[in-house]
Amino acid sequence: MTRLATLHVERFRNLEPVDLEPAAGINLIHGVNGAGKTSLLEAIHTLSLGRSFRGNNANELIRHGADDLLLRAEVEARSGRGVHRLAMQRDRRSMVLRVDQENVPRLSELARLLPVLALHPQSDDLVLGSPDHRRRFLDRVGFYARTDFHEIHRNFQRALKQRNALLRRGQREPAWERLYLETAGRLEAARRDVLADLEQRMTDLLDRMLPGHRLTLRYLPGYRQDLALDEAIRQGGERERDQQASLFGPHRADLKIALGDHEARQVASRGQIKMLVVLLHLAVLDLWAEVRGEPAVVLFDDLASELDADNRRRVLDYLGQSGHQAFVSVIAADAIDGEGDIQARFAVEDGQVRKMV
Repeated sequence: MTRLATLHVERFRNLEPVDLEPAAGINLIHGVNGAGKTSLLEAIHTLSLGRSFRGNNANELIRHGADDLLLRAEVEARSGRGVHRLAMQRDRRSMVLRVDQENVPRLSELARLLPVLALHPQSDDLVLGSPDHRRRFLDRVGFYARTDFHEIHRNFQRALKQRNALLRRGQREPAWERLYLETAGRLEAARRDVLADLEQRMTDLLDRMLPGHRLTLRYLPGYRQDLALDEAIRQGGERERDQQASLFGPHRADLKIALGDHEARQVASRGQIKMLVVLLHLAVLDLWAEVRGEPAVVLFDDLASELDADNRRRVLDYLGQSGHQAFVSVIAADAIDGEGDIQARFAVEDGQVRKMV
């Protein structure tokens, strides 16, 4: 949707105070392990989503010996809609969020103005991890791809929470059952629509990122596919009463990722899995850009270690042509020389960030 024009960081992990003016294209961040380059990417992610891609423990994000952290940024829309100023101050119990000098109540206000997508060593969990990783991925796509997705998701979560509370008390109320089915149906339909859009972008990228392979995505709704949700609940009612929890619905859904005719996690090599994950995330960027009419911000942690030279070149070529702003971290300053159009370079040493001339 936009690009990060300036970034100010204070009291975040091991970083010294940072004032950064990144380029609109690919920004290379290099430093030895422990220098703070991943922390810099985490700061950008935290300003957008309120948490790091490595976890949400405030005690770990706040610099040792400090009481809080402070993040500020100027976010510039490329479609002529001006500059927004975002800020987050977070202590160990709460956070204050501001947009254009005004307090805002929800993190979604910052995420909407600064859409950020992160690729890092743990991103393989999208293929190898639990269904929860894939649900979060799909819902994140929906948040940016559909203006009504956040409300649809929130309404289902409320209905699910109330239904679980009733089940714990050994009760069922027809009105809440109807609301649960209604909100579950809306969320499932929205997810399927988002997935169809994502598959189109994925198809466009497949020959470029994984030539010679066939990739398919299939939504598993969280109950038997030959049943409607109300019938699955009717047949499984005794189990729900015994476990005092809702066992069927979107909160149990999964996304089957297949390479050829088999699940990717069963047949794909480690390198193929990494490129599958990259391909899916790049497809998300394409979808966001088309829906929002603006590019997004992508963070790629430890690129040189995650991908081989040929695949790095494919990814960097895409990023250089896509219009998205990218922050790419590597250990050695020359790790990806000649593999992409690097517009700005930053060195990180002992928590200090400096621009390379």
